[in-house]
Amino acid sequence: MEKKFYGEYFCSLDEKSRIILPSTFRNQDGEGDSSNIDSGKERWVITRGFEKCLLLYPEGNWEEVIKKFSENLLYKNKEDRLFMRFFIFPAKNIELDKQGRFTIPKPLLNYAGIVKDVVLLGAIQKIEIWSLENWEGLFKYSGDQIESLSKNIRDFDF
Repeated sequence: MEKKFYGEYFCSLDEKSRIILPSTFRNQDGEGDSSNIDSGKERWVITRGFEKCLLLYPEGNWEEVIKKFSENLLYKNKEDRLFMRFFIFPAKNIELDKQGRFTIPKPLLNYAGIVKDVVLLGAIQKIEIWSLENWEGLFKYSGDQIESLSKNIRDFDF
């Protein structure tokens, strides 16, 4: 079963570049997902996202993403290779420890500009991870565009 995420959470990196994944994002079904848990450890995949954020997928959700990409991307196409180099190639497997912490790899920290303060955003089948500074900057930049963007969403009332 694919997990779904929503919500906004603030946290900080510790001295070992770890953050705690909020409990609402962990073991959502309350019974544990055998495709994502081995010996009590949750397995996830982290990679680059757009606008200088990182994306965190439960292993099962990531497998679905990879399946779709393998059906639609061709290595012989230059644009597909470029996308794979940006998104798929830097992906790393991670495991949560007993406290729900995980380490963000240094190259991904650098890409996202994460130094200390972090924002985690539930983005349906994944979690976005932002530096607080980049998140606040993006929101200020795009805040006045939200109303016009919402007009482009059809057949949806919120």
